[in-house]
Amino acid sequence: MMPIKLIAADMDGTLLDSQKRLPVGLDALIHALYAQGVRFAPASGRQYYTLYEQFRDSFGAVADELIYISENGAMVCDGAKLLSFDAMPADEVCRAVEAVRRMPGVYTIVSAQDGGVYEQGDDAAFQENIALYCTRRRPVPDLLEFVRHEPVCKVALFCAGRAEQVLLPAFADFSETSQVALSGADWVDLMRPGMNKGGALGALCTRLGISPDDCMAFGDYLNDLELLQAAGESYAMENGHETLKAAAKYICPSNDDDGVCRTIRRVFGIDKR
Repeated sequence: MMPIKLIAADMDGTLLDSQKRLPVGLDALIHALYAQGVRFAPASGRQYYTLYEQFRDSFGAVADELIYISENGAMVCDGAKLLSFDAMPADEVCRAVEAVRRMPGVYTIVSAQDGGVYEQGDDAAFQENIALYCTRRRPVPDLLEFVRHEPVCKVALFCAGRAEQVLLPAFADFSETSQVALSGADWVDLMRPGMNKGGALGALCTRLGISPDDCMAFGDYLNDLELLQAAGESYAMENGHETLKAAAKYICPSNDDDGVCRTIRRVFGIDKR
């Protein structure tokens, strides 16, 4: 095995346990890796600010030792420093916002560089939902006017409990110009074609001057496939999707068995503290 310089781990179902908790002792492990010149990167569809604040609130200054692959790879930060932000074409974002306005019960929040942005007066249930995922968010009087002038890397479409039945058919024609992904019972995401965690990992390797063979990656679901394919040492969680497990080089213990940290400690010979 090549010397590992970068470790990327999905969050939900991978690094987090079933109660959405970070592993006990993860801060000491990240610190020990950092001292050895190894960077740790949470890789998630979540907003950067949500990830950063979760690690900062749990582990303090350790949050600044991390590289964050957020928004499924569209926004990458080294601690508090922005490394990349891959915006969608403005006309595509405008077209999506206009389409939402013609659909009762459908709402959207767009991912700008400084956080999530939605339209003032949007449904209360929608606002409660986005509060779970977007730590930094703000309403604007006219979302269409905002996206005409501000870069956006992701358009998240919301329809309570009916994303697959309502949103996927309604936005099917966007698949010719955008990546359209079902991301939950309530959500469909639009992004630049080919945007994924694996592409972000590859770009990060180039920036850091390392090889993909120097990377270790962990994931549990199909949106982690490209991430695992981009890393020389790939681990699927025991609780993961069977297709992902078949594609991974190794299987590690489940998220509820602290599989990510246990595997890293074993590979690097780091004792739990």
